[in-house]
Amino acid sequence: MLPSLNYDSKDPKFILLGKIFKIIDSKKFKDTCNRKGITSRQMMVDSIKILFMSMYFDYTVSNVVNELNRSSKLRKFAGFSKEMPTAEQIYEYMSRYSAEQYCKIVNATLMKFNKENRGTYNRFIADATPSACDFNNDKHFIPKEHLEKLNLKWGFSTTKGHFIGFKVTVVLNEKTMVPVSILIHSGAPNDSKIFDDVLQDLQKRQIIKRKDMILFDRGYYGYKNYQIGINKYKIIPVIFPKESYKEEKLKGQMSYPMEVFSRNKKSKDLKKDIDSIASILYQKLQNWKELKPIRGIIEDFFKVAKDAFGLGEFHSYTVESMSRKIYLCLLLTTLIVQQGYKTKTQLQRLAEGNVVQDTPVSKKCNKKKNKNKNNKKSKAPLKTEQQELEISKKEEQISLLTFCSI
Repeated sequence: MLPSLNYDSKDPKFILLGKIFKIIDSKKFKDTCNRKGITSRQMMVDSIKILFMSMYFDYTVSNVVNELNRSSKLRKFAGFSKEMPTAEQIYEYMSRYSAEQYCKIVNATLMKFNKENRGTYNRFIADATPSACDFNNDKHFIPKEHLEKLNLKWGFSTTKGHFIGFKVTVVLNEKTMVPVSILIHSGAPNDSKIFDDVLQDLQKRQIIKRKDMILFDRGYYGYKNYQIGINKYKIIPVIFPKESYKEEKLKGQMSYPMEVFSRNKKSKDLKKDIDSIASILYQKLQNWKELKPIRGIIEDFFKVAKDAFGLGEFHSYTVESMSRKIYLCLLLTTLIVQQGYKTKTQLQRLAEGNVVQDTPVSKKCNKKKNKNKNNKKSKAPLKTEQQELEISKKEEQISLLTFCSI
């Protein structure tokens, strides 16, 4: 039996969820839904709220609907004034729209939080994580033919072992900690094989520009990928090297694209850009261990998404439903992280379910504390001066008595 969702206005979990609901209820989000082809936007907002509550409290959608029907305070908190839709109505309504539409809604919403400076070079972090569907709970043998009909594949990861599901690739902006690209592949294809797909999506959506840096882990390693990143996309692909990496071999395999050999001014500028990008890449690969803490940001982000909101496994059986939940789970994770959970310790606490933040001491409090300290210090010497005066008076009296006795 699951515990009841008893609303408390002072509970930090409900306070945090209330901030997320304000964003979902905003006119900007509803207009985004309309632009992406959603007809009844209020029904979409209500359905997303219920799905967010199921991920946030680790409840099923039907349990969340039952709790909302039971508690009027909870309905008022969630902003439901009319009759509650049933779980079947929510699933039927959300299945009307394709996974691409949900991807566009999530990307458009997240880009508003991605306040990057276009005049400077940006740094991104790319990584992937497995997401399984509980399709085979009974551990029965499932033939490949049956999985192909459902567009599902077997995959393998070091954390999950063999599983039926998807690989979720996320590209995170290092400054804002906002995903700028989300890709979902059936099964678990090798990271080095989807390297071009990741950069192609970033270029198609005009997110990356020349001399932007993208950090990849060793799974994307390959001399060819270094060349693709520089020649095709004109970015700095810092793929963490393996033990077999040799700088001389990489320099020997690097070559200019055909555009460089055309006799015009642009070809000269392009050659200079490629040379400068390559030199920066060689320098970063020599000191790649210094970039490991930066790349660890996305691991903490994935830990929050998996441990707190269930990205690692969903109760779904189709590609569309899995993709829809993955996009919405990453949207919920990002919106919560943007509420001030930016440090490593805060992300780790959030992954463990602790949403309480360390309240920073204001400047006024610091000033008052400093004044009190100064007053205490100023009062301390006054007491010592009075004591010294009393001691001196006693010494004078003693000296006078001795003089009179003489």
